[in-house]
Amino acid sequence: TYLFGPGISDSVDLSRYSSELDDNGQYTLPASGKYELRVLQTRNEARKNKAKKYSVNIQIK
Repeated sequence: TYLFGPGISDSVDLSRYSSELDDNGQYTLPASGKYELRVLQTRNEARKNKAKKYSVNIQIK
């Protein structure tokens, strides 16, 4: 899972073991604005028409 948006130079890896996440597995957006979240799968799995389960929890405070 990758995040794109303002204040992010390239993209942010939001996968489970990413170093971008804090000790609670959370990421705080660097700026307000419009963001895009992309959930990807490997090409091999896509060709086989497989789907992976995933969940996303977004909180706005």
